[in-house]
Amino acid sequence: MNTRYGWNETKRRKNLRKHGLDLRDGWKVLESRYRMEVDSTRDQEPRKQVFAYVYDVLSVLSLVYAPDKDTIQFISLRRASRNEREVYHAWLDSEDAQP
Repeated sequence: MNTRYGWNETKRRKNLRKHGLDLRDGWKVLESRYRMEVDSTRDQEPRKQVFAYVYDVLSVLSLVYAPDKDTIQFISLRRASRNEREVYHAWLDSEDAQP
């Protein structure tokens, strides 16, 4: 079974203007070999925040998505903050990041 990705088109355009990144490329974060995933909640809605280094943009990116039974709904894609990058790099150096 193939994973299906989705997004709200208005949010996609807003994300592109605000962060210069297209939600259509969120799969690059999810399919990274070295991704760090964190559970989060917003307005009592379960979400996941995933960090990964994406070679196409030479940056650690943060993808927020809402897991759904049929489709993974991308919510936000942006460059990770300095603090997030530090946590990500520390995670990479730990045993947790070993494939």
